[in-house]
Amino acid sequence: MSTIPSDEYTNRVARARALMREHGMDGLIVTDPVHYGYFTAHKVPGWMKSRPAILVLPLEGEPALITWSGPEMFSRLYHMPFPSWVEDRRIYPEVPFTTAPRVDWGIADIVRERGLAGGQLGIELGRETWLGISLVDYELLREQLPQARFVDSGPVLWGCRLIKSEWEIDCMREACAIGGRAWQRVFEALRPGISVPEVQRQVLAFYAEEGADLSSEPPMVFGATGAGRTFQKGDILYIDGGCSFAGYKMDITRRAVFGKPSARQLAEHDGMWNLLNEIIERMVPGMPVRELFEFSQTRLAARPQWRNYSDHPAKRIGHGIGLENEPPSISGTDMTVLAENMVLTPEPKIESEDGLVNPEEQVVVRAAGPEIMSDIPHWRLFEVH
Repeated sequence: MSTIPSDEYTNRVARARALMREHGMDGLIVTDPVHYGYFTAHKVPGWMKSRPAILVLPLEGEPALITWSGPEMFSRLYHMPFPSWVEDRRIYPEVPFTTAPRVDWGIADIVRERGLAGGQLGIELGRETWLGISLVDYELLREQLPQARFVDSGPVLWGCRLIKSEWEIDCMREACAIGGRAWQRVFEALRPGISVPEVQRQVLAFYAEEGADLSSEPPMVFGATGAGRTFQKGDILYIDGGCSFAGYKMDITRRAVFGKPSARQLAEHDGMWNLLNEIIERMVPGMPVRELFEFSQTRLAARPQWRNYSDHPAKRIGHGIGLENEPPSISGTDMTVLAENMVLTPEPKIESEDGLVNPEEQVVVRAAGPEIMSDIPHWRLFEVH
């Protein structure tokens, strides 16, 4: 199922070019490693910041990528295909390969070859985008291309990534299934006295056994009141996060109580999950995300006994999800309108005596109605005896 369809990258490039045309861009320069991998299929670890990987995508004509010598070496020595469909590859040696304070990565050469030196070029300059080259190297690029006009590429990059393909949705559905099974196994093995690190280690072990990416990170786990961060009778374990599959993430929450829950604990848990389900019902194409936020605020205002975490319009109650935590933010400050095949994780929050009550599910926006892909473990408060 993780085998990527043959037309996936073709469709991504076509979508990018349609958006480039719409926003008046003659070329796109992609330097952020996640955006770069999204378009090229060449996955670059986030920790490899000193070795930029760059894509230059003209509105018309062949794209080119720039990367260090390692991928070509491994491909050649181990008789593997180069990890990208892009045929024009510019390889630089190990870094630092120059003593100069600013590095010429070869971007300007490709731009000139493609006839774009006087054009409008999109690059990561705005909100929710980050340059994968240093600022001094970007300044050098501007000096090398004095006739070019550099603009923020965010509308193109996120215009592509916010709308998921069915293959991307399948990957996230599988991540949720794998992670859900792992969490269920951990919940069933919980006993008083277990520590937070023990829970996290068990989760990681079960992720691997169930087939998650080996790069999956441990979830956040809170709520232990005992010595050595151990869970005691009456504690509520809060777990948030998830594994990944083929690079695509799961991000949900669940809670477990050690012993019988009190009436207050049940009322808070069930009440907040009911609110979450009301929010999910409204997640349809054409719905502004800020209206979801406002709906949640209105509902929580009717419960003055509950302390609403989101006491400011920017304290969001959810976000997009895909290769990472992504836009949009379900907040009072985000103007995004939901569209079909967006995937988000709504999560209204209140602050309780036991910590955070933060129900969260992973939801696909569909014309026929929202699809919850995170159905295990069950959302009800799990009891540990």
